[in-house]
Formats: sequence, structure tokens, C-alpha cells
Amino acid sequence: MLEAFTAPGTWLKGNLHTHTTNSDGRVTPQERIAGYNSRGYDFIAFTDHYAVTRETDGELIVIPGAEYDFGEQGRFYHLVMLNAPQGFHLFDGMSVQEAIDEIAAMGAMSVLAHPYWCGLSLPDLRDIRGCLGIEVYNHNCHCGIAKGLSTVHWDDLLAAGWRGYGFAVDDCHYLSDAYGGWIMLKSGKRDLESILDAIKGGRFYSTCGPEIRSIERRDNQLSVECSDAVAVNLVCRKQFGWRVAAPEGQVINSAQLTLDRQMGYVRVEVVDARGRAAWSNPLFLT
Repeated sequence: MLEAFTAPGTWLKGNLHTHTTNSDGRVTPQERIAGYNSRGYDFIAFTDHYAVTRETDGELIVIPGAEYDFGEQGRFYHLVMLNAPQGFHLFDGMSVQEAIDEIAAMGAMSVLAHPYWCGLSLPDLRDIRGCLGIEVYNHNCHCGIAKGLSTVHWDDLLAAGWRGYGFAVDDCHYLSDAYGGWIMLKSGKRDLESILDAIKGGRFYSTCGPEIRSIERRDNQLSVECSDAVAVNLVCRKQFGWRVAAPEGQVINSAQLTLDRQMGYVRVEVVDARGRAAWSNPLFLT
């Protein structure tokens, strides 16, 4: 959590789940680049189904990736790969864990996609190891069937000892499901290598709109600065946690939150007047 706000560098905006006409998207890679570029994004990942899309652009940094799905004993997993090497192809017949291991062996990264949309529960997820995290918000799943939010899946995993990041993404296939979820990443340089290093190190937060401007820890106190919010939440395991709410019709831009080791882990959630949220990565207290 804290590294994103204490590390030197510049905030960069990016979407890590993007489809094009190279799979089941309705927008060409070139049109995707132009669209995200025009809206102030610094980077995107192309994650076409079973196809690595490689495009270059003078301004927008493009991460090559792909999306794969796995059916195992009635369970249904989708896996997003980031930083696909040249000539990469994931063979059919692998389990999701075998795929994660293979991706890691090649120096790439993997993220479990839209677990709520996939109908996954804690028993389906808790034994998976080696992926970077899960999609805590998926804009396409939200727009399509209102199953874009997977914070409960994330909290169940974190409470069970799983240490993974939360990603907000578009998973866009059309134009109507783009520009709704992204990460804000702290990077020392605006280049592919630095961005990948920051993703791997968790130096980012996820959002649908609100800004988390700073998070500082002093002993058992967490200080949060943010854009206009109606609530700042400290989400933890079991019955622990805090909610700092603005008075009716007003907003807040900061909150002081008290930590306790019994919380196990904590993550910050900022909610604005439109119901949009931003999510920090977790801080582990034990």
C-alpha cells in the first residue's frame, strides 16, 4: 500500500485489460490506442483472447498480453497475462495453476480476471498461488451484468492469508465499456520497463474516478488525503475496520484511521458522491 505514495516518481494512468478486433473486440488496436491516448492514459495492455497483440505508438506505452480461460471440474477461470514474451503461446490442456507457473517461468505476470463474473468462491480461489492479484473491479462486467465488483472475493482471500493486489480494469470489447476502471501507478520513468516494475511491486492504486493523493502511516495511525469523497473506509478482516463519512450534502478530503494488529491486513477505500470508488493495495499488519 504505502510504497505507491512514498516512492519517488510520477503518477501514470493505465488500463490493463483491453480487447481489439484481433479477438472478440469491436475496435481495432490502432483505434484503441487513439482513444486511450486522447483521454490522458499513459499505458494500456492489449489482452486479446488467446492472441498476443503487439502495437506501438509514439506516446502511449503498450504492454503486450493475452487472456486465457480454463474449465476445471465445473469451475471457470479467466487469466490475464501481462508482458508476453515474443513467440509466446500457452498450450491447451493446462490447469490454471500450471498456466500461472508457466507464465511466471517466462518472466511474465498473471492476474485472475473478474472472479464474480466467473462465479468463483473462496474455495475455488484460495489454493491458487503465484498470480499477481485479482481484478477487484471490471468495467465490462459491471456494464454488462452488474457483476464487476469483486471486493468480497479479495477480502476473503486476504483474510485467508493470500497476498495479492487488486486491479481495476476496463476489459473493454466495445466503446461503451471503455474508460471506466484503471490503475494509477507511481513510476520513476515513463517507459515499459519501469511501468512493469511498478506493477510487480504493487506501487499503484485502482480507481473508477476518485483520487487517493497520499497515505501515510505514523505508528498506529493512517492518514489519508483524497479527492472529494463522501466516505473513506478502512477495510480489514472479520469485524474490524473504520468508516469516516462526510456530513449529509458535504464532502471530505482527508481521514485519520486507527490501526490494530488484530485487523490482520488493511486496505483503504475512497467513495465519491456518484458511488465510484478507489482502492489501495493492502497493508499487512501481521
